[in-house]
Amino acid sequence: MSIKMRNNTARPYGYMSWQFEFDADDHDDGEKTILGQTGNWNGEDAVRIICEQPATAAFLARHLYHFFVADELPVPQWPHEPPRDPEAIDLLCKAYFEDGHSIKSMLKAMFESDFFKADSARFARIKSPAEMVIGTMRLAGPVEIPSQETYMADAACANMGQGLFRPPSVEGWQGGTEWINTGSYVVRVNFASQILNDPNKDGVRDIIERIKASVGSGSMSSDDLVDACLDILGPLDVLDTTRSGLKNYAAKYGELSWGSDDASSQFDDAAVAIIQLIVTTQEYQTA
Repeated sequence: MSIKMRNNTARPYGYMSWQFEFDADDHDDGEKTILGQTGNWNGEDAVRIICEQPATAAFLARHLYHFFVADELPVPQWPHEPPRDPEAIDLLCKAYFEDGHSIKSMLKAMFESDFFKADSARFARIKSPAEMVIGTMRLAGPVEIPSQETYMADAACANMGQGLFRPPSVEGWQGGTEWINTGSYVVRVNFASQILNDPNKDGVRDIIERIKASVGSGSMSSDDLVDACLDILGPLDVLDTTRSGLKNYAAKYGELSWGSDDASSQFDDAAVAIIQLIVTTQEYQTA
């Protein structure tokens, strides 16, 4: 058992899980009642009985909806508050029971559903720290291994409230609006700005070149720069006040071009500044 546990270890994050093993010499062969069913049950029977419960299907369905579609209330409120979309939960529960308690079938039903593809599901979730950190690092470009950035990313996740492989309890993280507070939001803003501050990073350079290609000429206005950045970084559907604020800031750069080394360098600075501002907006924090 110790060897199995050691082999399942993901260092340096600690032990992942123990293995289940039936020991006939240590088994209780008497009758046991589990959730109203009585018999000479073993561990697998206990799992089967739990899987047969409607509450199990509803619990799994609500978690999947919360993770993939839209933020739900924190788990402790679930017994007292109905789900955000009861019909969606019913659909997932039906798929679970129709295919032998299959979570795979639940996922298939969800990904093929209308509610998953609906406009209302876009930006209906606040990104978890892991999603926010990894998404931003992917924008910036590939990470060299070994790299200090991986340790910085792990520390940033923890400071945002999600220590990787270190959930606060077996319940895991609450998610949703629980991710956002005055402290964690500052960490989010600072991390994203720091990762996307170098125009020579592969990913940032790719964004800049795509911005240039979006106009089909050698120049663009500051307003066009903001619109192109929002489109390439998302596309992000931002509030009018957010777009207006970005354009007011970008106006100081005036007409932008990249026909000479100096002009190209100035354009890079302007593009990076707008990119950094966009990743600090509330809209960038949603998925």
